Amino acid sequence: MDSFGPPWIWAQATGFAAPANPAATAYLALRRWCGGLTLSPSRPAPEWDVFLILGAAPLVLAVAASLFQGPGTTFRQVVDVFGHARLFREAVTRIWQAGRMVTILLTCTVLSWTGSQSLAFFSGDAERGRSDLLLLERSRGPVELILEHGAAAATTPLRDVAGLGDYLPLLVAAVVIVYSSARSRSSSPKPGRGYAAEGDAGSFDDASGWRSAVGACAILYVLYRLFARAAGGGELPVGNCLLLEVLIIPALMLACDGFLLAWILAELRDGGSADDQAGAIDARPAIGLMPAACVVCLAVLPARYAATLILLASQHLPATWMAGEAGRAVRWSLGPGLLMLQAGSLVVMGIAGPAAWGRGSIREAVRGLGRLLTREGGRLVVVAVVAALGCGCLSALAYAVLFLLPPAGWVLPAADAYAHYVSLPVGLWTLSALVQLGEQSLPTARLARDPNEVEPEIVPIRGQGDAAAEGSALTLG
Repeated sequence: MDSFGPPWIWAQATGFAAPANPAATAYLALRRWCGGLTLSPSRPAPEWDVFLILGAAPLVLAVAASLFQGPGTTFRQVVDVFGHARLFREAVTRIWQAGRMVTILLTCTVLSWTGSQSLAFFSGDAERGRSDLLLLERSRGPVELILEHGAAAATTPLRDVAGLGDYLPLLVAAVVIVYSSARSRSSSPKPGRGYAAEGDAGSFDDASGWRSAVGACAILYVLYRLFARAAGGGELPVGNCLLLEVLIIPALMLACDGFLLAWILAELRDGGSADDQAGAIDARPAIGLMPAACVVCLAVLPARYAATLILLASQHLPATWMAGEAGRAVRWSLGPGLLMLQAGSLVVMGIAGPAAWGRGSIREAVRGLGRLLTREGGRLVVVAVVAALGCGCLSALAYAVLFLLPPAGWVLPAADAYAHYVSLPVGLWTLSALVQLGEQSLPTARLARDPNEVEPEIVPIRGQGDAAAEGSALTLG
C-alpha cells in the first residue's frame, strides 16, 4: 500500500526517510501486524511495558473471577493441579476427535504460509526485507529482540484461529461450502450439542439470512483482497476511495473471521468418531453460531479490526490535523495502543467457551461468560496464563533459531511464519479448553421436588440425555 501513502501518518511528525527513526519502526510494526497478525516493537528503543501489561491481564481476570465466584473458590481452582491435568487431557481429546478440522486447518494454513513465503522469496523485494531486519537489530541486542517478540506473541494466543479470513484458500472453500449447504435438502439436520435459551436464536432452519450474509461477505472480501494485491497494496489495507470503506472493510473481515471460527468451535464442540466426519462438511452448525462467533473474534483480536479501521479513517483526515494532537493520537493508536488493546483480550477470551454451546445470540454469549466466571473462573485464569506462556515461549524459540542466521531478505518473514507454525497448536488447545470449560459451566437439570416450581427458562439439548429427560419436570441446578 506504499503507493496509497500510509507513511504520511508518521511523516507529519518526523522524516520518514531518516534511518532508524521512530516513524520507520512504527510503520514496520504496522505492516507486520496487518499483513501477518504479528505484533512487533513499534518504538526504536526496547521497552518492557508489554511485560507489565501481560502481568496485569491475568490479575484483572483473577479479580473478576473472585468477584463472580468468591476468592476462596477461585484460589482452590487455581491450585487444583489434578483438575488442570484433567482439563488438559480433555482439551487434547476434543482436538483428536476433530481430526477432520485439524487436517483441513493445517493443510490450508501451511500451504498459504509456504506459498506466500515462496512468492516473497522469488518475486519480493529482498533488500526491503533485509532492511526491516537491520532496522530492528540496530537498537536491540539479540536477547532483547527475542524477548520482545515473544512477549508480543503472548498477547495473541488465538491469532491463528480467530484471524483465518486472511487465508484465501480457506475463504474460497468457505464460500463453496456455504452455498452447497444451502442447496442441500436434508430432512433431518444434525443439531449442535448446545443449549437453547427461550427467546434467543432460532433453529438452524431459520439461518438462511446469515448464510446469505456470510456468503456475500466472503465473496466481497476475496475480491477486495485480490484487488488490493493487484493494486500493489502489500500488507496494509487499501482505501482512500470512499468514506464508507472505513466501516465496510472491517465488517467484511469480521464476518469472514467469525464464520471460520464458528466452524472450528462447532467441530470442537460436536466431535465424534471417524465415521461421523467421513461425509461432506455441513455449514449449518457454524451458521448457527453467528453472530456470537463474530463477537468472539472481536474480543480475542480487537487490535486486528482497530488497526484496519483507524488506518482507513486516517486517510480521510486533513494533513493539518495529523500534525497536531489528532495525529499523535492516531500514531499512538497504531503503535503502542494496539499492543495494550490486544493484551486486554486475555481478560475476555473466555467468551469463546459459552459461545460454542449457544445458538448464536450475543446476549446469550455474554451471559454465558458471566456463568463461566462464576463456575470455572479459577480454571479460566490458568488457561489464559498457560496459553500466553505457551504462545510466547514457543514463538520466542522460533525467533531465536531464525535470528541466528545472517541478515537476509527472507529471514524476518520466515521467522514470523515459523512463529505462527508453533503457535497454531497452542491456539487450537486454548480454544478446545475454553469449549470444555464452557460445557462444564452449562446449566444443569434436576428433577423437581415441588410440582409448583417455576418452569425452566433454559432447556438442555446435549444430545444423548434428551430421551431420558423427556416428559420430566426440570428445574435449573
